[in-house]
Amino acid sequence: MESSAGSVSQVRNVQLNCLSIQKYQGSRFCYRTYYQRRIACRPKVLEHIVDVVLYFEGDNNYVYRILRSVKNRFGSTSELGIFEMMENGLKGVANPSEMFINQHDEPLSGIAIAATIDGLRPFLIETQALVSSAVYGTPQRSSTGFDIRRLNMLLAVLEKKGRIQTWNQGCISEYYRRH
Repeated sequence: MESSAGSVSQVRNVQLNCLSIQKYQGSRFCYRTYYQRRIACRPKVLEHIVDVVLYFEGDNNYVYRILRSVKNRFGSTSELGIFEMMENGLKGVANPSEMFINQHDEPLSGIAIAATIDGLRPFLIETQALVSSAVYGTPQRSSTGFDIRRLNMLLAVLEKKGRIQTWNQGCISEYYRRH
């Protein structure tokens, strides 16, 4: 086919040829595509043709991987699988909340534990924050595991609605993840 590699028309043509072979032989196909950081490196046309779409997500800095279903013609897409990368392969994580909560012998300030849900799976997550007065003009705000723009929005809401002055406060926050 005369078109650039990975174009919509090329992907559609290859997929339709595979589909006709599948129907003729009565076999099944498994397609694997690659994309990085939710920026698709392939046309979405393939997702409209197939029965199931799974995303296998992970970060090079952490040992945990998430298997997320975004399309399933035969069942729910609300399930979420969490796996730990081991030397001999992937191992299912029985209690994912353990990886988001650090065990402390004594209560510490600046730590909050919250319940959240992703699909049908509830999680307990630990957030650590340090807020201190800025010595110089503009306070420095940094975040690990939490979008810095969202952090700034939450601080603006605290200042406007909660009447808590944050304009002169530096802030460091992070979601705790066990490496």
